Amino acid sequence: MLLQRECPSWLYAVAMGATTIWERWDSMLPDGAINPGSMTSFNHYAYGAVADWMHRALGGLSPAEPGYRRVTVRPMLSSAGVPVASAQVGHRSPYGDIECDWQIDGDVLRLAVTLPYGVTADVWLPGEVAPRIVGIGTHRFTTALAPTRGSRQSPISGDPRSRGRNGRTS
Repeated sequence: MLLQRECPSWLYAVAMGATTIWERWDSMLPDGAINPGSMTSFNHYAYGAVADWMHRALGGLSPAEPGYRRVTVRPMLSSAGVPVASAQVGHRSPYGDIECDWQIDGDVLRLAVTLPYGVTADVWLPGEVAPRIVGIGTHRFTTALAPTRGSRQSPISGDPRSRGRNGRTS
């Protein structure tokens, strides 16, 4: 549902020109007509929780302090079988635009983070046990990705979400 363009899917609305989350998958029909049924809102939060997940987990940008004064950059990296190899997200904070753009090219992760004055980011890179802390400007990171066995996500060292019951990363 994330990457297909036919209804029902997230990209169907985008392909139909949407800039907001619709109340129902088919609020606009393929011919451009408005669905005559009830519950046809073009600005509805019901599916917004998934959009929030896409922004924070898939895109990797989340607030670490109120007002986005400090942010965490930690994209969920896909492994074989999951077709997401890049994401680009942004947030207009009270301090200015914050952006995170990442791509996987073979075994290499390329990550760019742009921060305005007054914002600090904790940037988590695969294989590192602590974040890199950066401030104003555009910061580019390139790092090799270690292959993971049977995992749907490349674990990030130091990330408790990637630890098994024994406390070790998988």
